[in-house]
Amino acid sequence: MQGSQQLRADDPRQVGAYRIVGLLGEGGQGMVYRGVGVNAELVAVKLLHARFSGDAKARARFAAELAHAGKVAAFCTARVLDADVEGDRPYIVSEFVDGPALSQVIAVGQAPQGPALERLAIATVTALAAIHEAGIVHRDFKPSNVIMGADGPRVIDFGIARALDATGTLSSAIVGTPAFMAPEQIEGGEVGPAADVFAWACTIAYAANGVTPFGQDSIPAVMHRILTGDPDLGRLVGALHGIVTECLAKDPARRPSARAILLRLLGGTQSSSTPETLLIAGARASASGTLLSAEPTRPVGEPPTRQVARPAAPGGERAGAGRRATAYAVAAAALFLGASTFLPWGRVGKLLGSITLPIDNADVAGLATQWGVITLVMAVAAMAVAVTDALTRRLSAAWAVVPGGVAAASMAVFWIRQDDLHSKHPSAGMLTADDLRELGTSFHVSISYGWYTAIALATVLVVLSLVSLLVRRS
Repeated sequence: MQGSQQLRADDPRQVGAYRIVGLLGEGGQGMVYRGVGVNAELVAVKLLHARFSGDAKARARFAAELAHAGKVAAFCTARVLDADVEGDRPYIVSEFVDGPALSQVIAVGQAPQGPALERLAIATVTALAAIHEAGIVHRDFKPSNVIMGADGPRVIDFGIARALDATGTLSSAIVGTPAFMAPEQIEGGEVGPAADVFAWACTIAYAANGVTPFGQDSIPAVMHRILTGDPDLGRLVGALHGIVTECLAKDPARRPSARAILLRLLGGTQSSSTPETLLIAGARASASGTLLSAEPTRPVGEPPTRQVARPAAPGGERAGAGRRATAYAVAAAALFLGASTFLPWGRVGKLLGSITLPIDNADVAGLATQWGVITLVMAVAAMAVAVTDALTRRLSAAWAVVPGGVAAASMAVFWIRQDDLHSKHPSAGMLTADDLRELGTSFHVSISYGWYTAIALATVLVVLSLVSLLVRRS
């Protein structure tokens, strides 16, 4: 919600008891304003479109749903504070969280990595556990509904989709954002907490990779992959990889609950703790940056028995820049390796009788041999891998070590089989060694500078690929 804009001429200056001081954003449900309450507290005021007003019974259901959402415990959420359904333009008031949305953070290349990604996962699943504990299903969990506040991530807009559905205005529509929707949501089935868990997993994968696990091209294509395809989790590794994989099961019954996910992320194995104790542990871990390695189920107020301090997460922008720079270096090495196949890799000449001075020397470019062709193909493959890593993060530049190694092996065979190059000589190319001797002629082969350049570049490519692996893991 960071960076409110100035009010426009047609924007309200007062909504109920709240003075409007800035415009925060606009969406399909309505306008979101920055407001000031009677006690000078900052709030977010969502003024819904007039079409959501409905009839009297619908308004009553709307109010009941929002009152229900207001009972959600304040753990990693922006609570619903007030709502009014009496006027022509219903509005909802929630806590104001000063910070950008997770979607904005990811868009500028500053997505959390390492321990910061774990804290994001803990904070958001803590919020989901609190929402589900209150009997609410978010139904539109996505990066734009996660605000990166100064005290940690906060989940917003929970219960609003259900409240709008209570008015009847959304009864024939699918609630949610396609790339983060569960299969049962797409198929129009019953939407429960498991759908929020699916959306949470999509959000964590998106934060880790910068792309959604089922792609982000056309809506029909994305929905088809969600229903039938396997997710692409990219860089996601370790415990989070396993948890997210389970959460993306097509069958909602196979997905773990938000509470079970939180227990696993905190390192706990007990499930007998009270909901409040677990939520307190999750909120503390996400805010302090300290992940509990033992039981998160201790009584409230009792100091933890053991904590494992994690190093602070590196700046996402700095880490991303280092990864891209290494990937581009791999691509450059691959480019020059491919170009070196156009250089002379060998030189072939004739020797007359006892004369040792070679005559009719002819250069043989690497590309004129099958080994040079293999090297060129491998160089192009390595360059494609590196560029894909630099631009999309879907593939690690470390995989360029494979084509780099194949190229080096191809050049080693060139060295071993260099006598075969006499077939490249214009006048003795089709004659065997015995034929040449009968004519009083023999041939000589020497390795030229192009081959030495190519083998050096292949070595550099392999080394840079390994460096890329280290950079991604750091």
